[in-house]
Amino acid sequence: MNYQERDIQRMLMAIKDREISRRELVKRGAAIGIGSTALAGALSAVGGPLQLQARALAASLQEDASGGNFGGTIRIATYSEVGTLDEHTTTGEITAVLGFCLYETLVTYDYQYGIAPELATDWTISEDGLTYTFNLKRDVFFHNGEPFTAADAVASLERWGVISGVGQNVFAATASLEATDEHTLTWTFTQPYGTIFVALSHNTQAPVIYPKSIVDAAGDAATIEDGIGTGPYQLAEWVPDSHVRMERFDGYVAAEGGANGYGGTKYAYADILEFIPVPDGSARVAGMQAGDYHHAMDITNDNYDVLKDYPGIVTTIDVPVNWPVFFLNWESPLFKDNLAMRQAVAASLNHEPMLQAAYGSSEFYALDPGLMMKQTAWYTDAGGDLYNINDPDLAKAKLEEAGYDGTPIRFMASQEIGYMYATGLPASQQMEAVGFNVDLQTPDWATVRERRAIKEDWDMFVTGHGFVPDPTQISYVGQMNIYPGWWNSETGLPLAADLASKSDFDERYAVWEEIQQLAYEEIPAIKIGDGAEISVISEDLGGWDPQTERGVKFWNLWLK
Repeated sequence: MNYQERDIQRMLMAIKDREISRRELVKRGAAIGIGSTALAGALSAVGGPLQLQARALAASLQEDASGGNFGGTIRIATYSEVGTLDEHTTTGEITAVLGFCLYETLVTYDYQYGIAPELATDWTISEDGLTYTFNLKRDVFFHNGEPFTAADAVASLERWGVISGVGQNVFAATASLEATDEHTLTWTFTQPYGTIFVALSHNTQAPVIYPKSIVDAAGDAATIEDGIGTGPYQLAEWVPDSHVRMERFDGYVAAEGGANGYGGTKYAYADILEFIPVPDGSARVAGMQAGDYHHAMDITNDNYDVLKDYPGIVTTIDVPVNWPVFFLNWESPLFKDNLAMRQAVAASLNHEPMLQAAYGSSEFYALDPGLMMKQTAWYTDAGGDLYNINDPDLAKAKLEEAGYDGTPIRFMASQEIGYMYATGLPASQQMEAVGFNVDLQTPDWATVRERRAIKEDWDMFVTGHGFVPDPTQISYVGQMNIYPGWWNSETGLPLAADLASKSDFDERYAVWEEIQQLAYEEIPAIKIGDGAEISVISEDLGGWDPQTERGVKFWNLWLK
């Protein structure tokens, strides 16, 4: 625990079980050297018995989302071209972030990562736990003017169930999904499916609802790039490699009750949201300094000292929301059925230099084996003895045991995203030092996303795994043997199915510990460590919410 975490815990204990004003909370934060935005983010990350109180205090620090200003254009510099607007088809963060503005799902997450209604207003569950009945919002329209009905939900969810790995798992346990009437959806399972709400709240490859007419027109093969949903913004123009421009959807039907995490009332204050791909990180920084953008994504931590006091810019350190991870291809001849080869990779790596290269000083990263972050109830250090092994002699012995013949390891690490290349380059050097022949490839991120789906095209790639509220949302757990890397574990597959089907937390937690232990033993992927990044916004931007684990809520932002 660093000094800030210690001081926050002491502050929480000092004010436990009593009311505290926003003004007093800001003063207490200032006393321990934390501004209100950073304090809200730090409180959001608190786990354990004080988690709920900390979350409530974090919410109290937010600007009132109902008090914003209408008008103007908010410009956001993204780190890459979006590639696709079809939410069902990609786990890409850019699509998810833009998709939040365009589309909606049946349910989503509230401020404390509980389930919140979105296109579903409420639901009931049968006594046997097999049938879920969803009541849907009425008088909701898509951006193309068509009314939203249960038939749209059925068509979209069935398509998602074919394309998405999470959806495939859901529909493998589905007996029927039908529109009982225009505003009622009935979903029946063959067995209890305890994580259905977790699956429906997914934000990458999200089960967003498209108009049935568009799903039908797309057929089995075509992607859906119309950008038509029920969200607070609608697609105005997409010029590849130039911009994605959205405009306020005046027909949006907002939920009542105020903002609540990724659910609740959504306020579309800006007339226009403009997302501009700026792959070069230094260009994003220069653009923020010049006032060209109101927010820039993926600004590397080595810019923190430069930007933290820069006029017109607000820069804060986020809570850890990401962990760099190396995926190993279980369908590659080099790694398939060759545990010693995978063990050689794991043993060759010293994680701390990679984290230092990716994130800078130790305030930005943590060595931690947990695949679920500490701000969740799911944290465990199971398998930790196999984390960050850093044993070159063991790596060499395992290479000999594996019968390695010097075949190049095709390792993809995109230079577009700073932490990916910053971890991939030293990793390749460490692997070469023990005898691997590494072919380090640095395509753009869109190319990595395309190539990783081709089993014959790579051996390793580096990506980042974002914060998830439930372990079934870890890509290679919830989509075991589906997500690129194709972890085909005879032991793990039934455990993953058990984790998804149970609803009792204690039972699920025991299963989860087994899965994490197995992941360290079988090595489908190698977690490097937890990374915190910085948020860089213009001081002209109001409504910024430090709950960014699942992405920025651009719909509640306004220009001061």
